[in-house]
Amino acid sequence: MAGGGGGEAVHRRRRGSFAGARPGAGRNAGVVAARTRRPLGPPGAPRPARGGGAAAAGPLPRWLRPGGALPGRDRPRPGRGDPQAGGGGGPRRPPGGRLLPPPATGGGGRGGDLRRLRGEGVNDRTYVDRVRAASDIVAVVGEVVTLKRQGRDYLALCPFHQEKSASFSVSPSKQIFHCFGCGAGGDVFAFVMRYDNLDFPAALEELAKRAGIPPERPPTAADRQVAEERDRLRGVCDLAQRCFRHWLTAGDRRGLAYAQGRGLNEPVIERFGIGYAPPGGDALARALAAKRVAISVAATAGVVAMADGGRAYDRFRDRLTFPIADADGRLVAFGGRALGEAKAKYLNSPETPLFRKGETLFALHLAQPEIRRRDEVVVVEGYMDAVALHAAGFGHAVAVLGTALTRAHVRRLKRYTRRLHLLFDGDAAGVRAAVRCLEVTVNEGVQAVVTVLPPAEDPDSLCRGQGAEAMAACLAVATPLFEFAVGELVKRAGGTDLASRMRALHELVPVARTLNEAAERHLFLSHVADAFRLPLGEVEAALAGSPPAPRRPVPSAAPRGAAEEAAYGVVWFLSEHPESFAFVKAHRVDADLEPGPLRDLLAAVVATERFPADHLASLLHAATPLSDELARRVLEYDHLPDPTATFNDWVRGLRRHRLQREEAVVRHRLKQAEAAAERPQLGDALARLKELREQIAALPHLAWEGGEKK
Repeated sequence: MAGGGGGEAVHRRRRGSFAGARPGAGRNAGVVAARTRRPLGPPGAPRPARGGGAAAAGPLPRWLRPGGALPGRDRPRPGRGDPQAGGGGGPRRPPGGRLLPPPATGGGGRGGDLRRLRGEGVNDRTYVDRVRAASDIVAVVGEVVTLKRQGRDYLALCPFHQEKSASFSVSPSKQIFHCFGCGAGGDVFAFVMRYDNLDFPAALEELAKRAGIPPERPPTAADRQVAEERDRLRGVCDLAQRCFRHWLTAGDRRGLAYAQGRGLNEPVIERFGIGYAPPGGDALARALAAKRVAISVAATAGVVAMADGGRAYDRFRDRLTFPIADADGRLVAFGGRALGEAKAKYLNSPETPLFRKGETLFALHLAQPEIRRRDEVVVVEGYMDAVALHAAGFGHAVAVLGTALTRAHVRRLKRYTRRLHLLFDGDAAGVRAAVRCLEVTVNEGVQAVVTVLPPAEDPDSLCRGQGAEAMAACLAVATPLFEFAVGELVKRAGGTDLASRMRALHELVPVARTLNEAAERHLFLSHVADAFRLPLGEVEAALAGSPPAPRRPVPSAAPRGAAEEAAYGVVWFLSEHPESFAFVKAHRVDADLEPGPLRDLLAAVVATERFPADHLASLLHAATPLSDELARRVLEYDHLPDPTATFNDWVRGLRRHRLQREEAVVRHRLKQAEAAAERPQLGDALARLKELREQIAALPHLAWEGGEKK
């Protein structure tokens, strides 16, 4: 806090989210930190001679030899540097992350010891009051928002909505906050819950850590064992990162030359902690052994692998390395981009006790401030794409790690924004990835849009080849994910035959099953029905998991539409089965046709109430414009294998066609009522839509059998 003129005090915010940068976190944050500046190699590290294989890495620097101390400001505090001692010598949290102090008790990080508060401690008011008393709201809010003193209170621009004039007030005397713009308000717990999208137990956990208050129940032996293992693995990852950073500029600088050739300048390399794993196969294994790291621990951390004969070898060889951090900025894994002709161009660490690729997003710890500022996150498919976007000024980009976007990813991102912008390559795989994302984003309360880049382009190549302006232009053209996914499935179906459309339609079954809200489900099904040119009833049946009954073959010599086919068929059936007249008249089948000659023809037939043998000939003569077609169909229909079943299909088809026409009109009225905010008309339209859906759902029961109305 600094005093200002006129008695005004200003709380300067730190970068990142509330629960982010712990005091002192920058001391060890060099490996992944955004703002920590340090030489590309350790101070005083020798420059080995050029060479290939293991020699390319050069002799081990002093800080990697047995008993050697770590260089400079990476020197760990006692008990934190040795992976075997349960250290965790890596960055506790780089700038741009969650503002938390070191845990009050050992290990485990976020979700460790204090997670037990979700059980016993949450409802203990004494404990809650103790945490609240230790968490001054001005100090907590001031860590992420710039507060200015005004009288007894503090004012700021609201962090929960966009505004130009400060309307966000914090009261130190009452220990509450309130925004007069959006209405957000509450105590210190409410602020943390809203700012970091946490539930109460998690917010209590964060504030307890910040205040250095341990959980009420001490950790068990099993808890301590898990925490110690995680700290050991983090220590191994930290040592591996120091090696990779050193090797980037050691020897022939092959890794650095490649990085620079990909357009990665020194600030970008520093920001992402990019390093290099030399060829040869065991440079890292030897370096870790020199620091007395057990091979089993290194293998569990995922940085070395074991050959069949029990020999340890480096998992990453001749690759540019990218440290992968969790949302709190703690190093958990690595990604590697091959420099040579490796079979796998990109390689990630295997899943470990620290790393779950279905839950981790590359660069999220760095992107959090920009995601909050823009209220949007850009999701790409690889870390090179994310790095390129950050370098081009799109600091709100994150990347999945060798997997499709998962629901866990979406729920993690919801802490920072509800707007997801999915950016995919212009190849077929990129398009398929976009379609798969629909299933994990629906029902999560997010707005997801898609941008597919031009063919043969990816975010990295586009940023390097055409620059930030070209990328900005692509991002400006986005399609809602739902519309894009359905459109791609329609394209994939190809042709117009029913079987192809139904096969593509069934790919949406998992999506439909996740929709809980009736209105949302109806809009989804209506859009799908329109896109696939299928009756809404068939779409509802298909996406409910029960495909509609197979259609019986109906002659289609004259391709004039299903309604025309059915109208001629009903006329023919009446001539063959006069006992069906009562059914047709009672259900007003002729009214299901659109106005025109066919409707007039069917109405004239129904009006006779009977069909004498010579009436068909008279009808053929009277209906001159339709005579040829009617005569042809009459002869053709004489050979139907199951005339009654086909007749019922015709009747249901005419009714469905008419109901769907009316449904389209009502949907249009519904949109107009929504746009004009006309509640009475909106209610009427929704009620009519419900009636129409019920009538469509009841169509399977509309059938005639042997002269009785069913």
